[in-house]
Amino acid sequence: MAVKGVQRHKTVMEILTERKPVEDDKLAQAEAEANTSNKPIQTVLLEKELMTKEALVKLLSEEWKVEIADIANMDIDGETVKIVPEGVARRHLALPFEKGESSLSVAMANPLDMFITEDLQTRTGLEIKPFLALPQDIVANIDAAYGKGGGALMSKIKQDEEASGKSFLEDWKPDEGGKGLEVIKEGPRASDITKVDASAPEVEKMVNAIILSAIKMKASDIHIEPMEDPTGKNSKVVLRYRVDGMLRSGPFSVPWPYRFALAAKLKIMTNSMNITERRIPQSGRIQVLNQGNPLEFRVEMVPTVYGESTVMRILDRRSVQVDINKMGFLPDTLETFLGLLKGIGGKKNFGLVVVCGPTGSGKSTTLYAALNYVNRPDIKIITAENPVEYNLDGIVQVPVNPDLKLGEDKKFDFATALRSFLRLDPDVIMVGEIRDQETCHIAMEAAMTGHLVFSTIHTNDAPSSISRMVDMHVPEFMVVATVKAVLAQRLSRRLCAECKEPRDPKEDEVKIYEENQVELPAGQKIMQPKGCPVCNNTGYKGRVGMHELMVLSEELRGFMLQTVAADPLRAAARKLGMRLLVADGLEKVKQGLTTVREVLGGQE
Repeated sequence: MAVKGVQRHKTVMEILTERKPVEDDKLAQAEAEANTSNKPIQTVLLEKELMTKEALVKLLSEEWKVEIADIANMDIDGETVKIVPEGVARRHLALPFEKGESSLSVAMANPLDMFITEDLQTRTGLEIKPFLALPQDIVANIDAAYGKGGGALMSKIKQDEEASGKSFLEDWKPDEGGKGLEVIKEGPRASDITKVDASAPEVEKMVNAIILSAIKMKASDIHIEPMEDPTGKNSKVVLRYRVDGMLRSGPFSVPWPYRFALAAKLKIMTNSMNITERRIPQSGRIQVLNQGNPLEFRVEMVPTVYGESTVMRILDRRSVQVDINKMGFLPDTLETFLGLLKGIGGKKNFGLVVVCGPTGSGKSTTLYAALNYVNRPDIKIITAENPVEYNLDGIVQVPVNPDLKLGEDKKFDFATALRSFLRLDPDVIMVGEIRDQETCHIAMEAAMTGHLVFSTIHTNDAPSSISRMVDMHVPEFMVVATVKAVLAQRLSRRLCAECKEPRDPKEDEVKIYEENQVELPAGQKIMQPKGCPVCNNTGYKGRVGMHELMVLSEELRGFMLQTVAADPLRAAARKLGMRLLVADGLEKVKQGLTTVREVLGGQE
């Protein structure tokens, strides 16, 4: 393909002749040797020690005005290198070292050669970003990627296997009921070793097995954590799943040498993480299909002293419960909460409704259920989320991205989104989290101007949320005037319906009811866990919510004008009928849904 308007640039020899970093006679000898040996002139100059690597690459970079890629000190993933076929990479002396969403960064001996750039762009379908590198560094990385130099990862795996004296696949066996999990069958020793990179079939099967095990266990999170033994004998990658709020060991172990390849494969699957960067935290998302059903994973990686630790939050859109009547509210709490949502439309219902609790307590799910309850064609609902976890029909959902820079001192955060929302004529606004003064102030301004605003905040209970907002330097009168209600929430494990069995409450449990002023009728039975195949012999299956709803009545608002301290506010709210989290949980113990120990925290 002809390229129009290609501007000629100076060759390496022309630059060396003009700039004279080497004496003319020695340069002539080097040129002759390069022609005879068919080596690039850069390689000959370095072999004869006529120039240092740093001086040579700096000279070419300044003359050609291109950036330098220090690929000799990069940990380049083999999957990225292999985007360009080996023959093409060797012919062009071009090495892909980083893949973006629509671009490919390539280290080249001649980064201004437009014919090479165009050829690579045609082959890959990606925008090529050329960088300067020395020929011998490019060839060394190509050799490593295609197995001719062994590669750093391959060398490490060989050392680990020789030190242990065993195959790293022998203890990787999913449980006997592991339907759908692919087990790697041990093959020839050398074959197993050389295939352990991010594109190896073993790594791909391992990722599939990890995901399928999570689906089978109905896990909410996957934890992959490298733990190194100083002696080198018991180093391992710990695989755990969070099921019903508790971490459980995985059904198989991940071989220690696979830790880098596994992390690299997950980064590749996100299509957004930097594969070569292992020094800073990174975030991404993976989308997969499981028998035609879409699954999404929110991936977080952080560097540790032993390698990268990974947590994958599972977002299964089929499993999200958006029916507020099935959220586990006690009847009187549900009636009060739904009463706050009446009259939406025409700016007749306004104010701020806050859901609080720690991470993983179901705040977002409760907000989705509330939005789904008020969702109808005659009102407009718009949300700002980071990220959008579940899609709801009929609701405008905006993914906030604080890392996206919009110019000097500008970024797309919750506060920026809220300012825009106020010009979009919404009836209901949901902002994912109130985390700073600016977001809190704008949310309250929106609530004061005829909008019903939902949000979350990280506090322990409902009264503490009021204190937290005041601590953000929002005026007390604004907090008192705009907040309609605060709903605190926790999750406890639900007793398995198939095997739970009744018993009389113990003396200390009766005392707990008395201390929390919850009535326990004489002769009342409570349930205890037993264990069966349905619940994997844990006695628990699923989770149940505990709620603390503080509605800001006129009387409570009057009290808050005197003080917003959490303890006095809690006492005042209790006098007006607020049920505390523990009391709500104890009521659910009487209903046979959970246990006293689960409500108070801890295990039986």
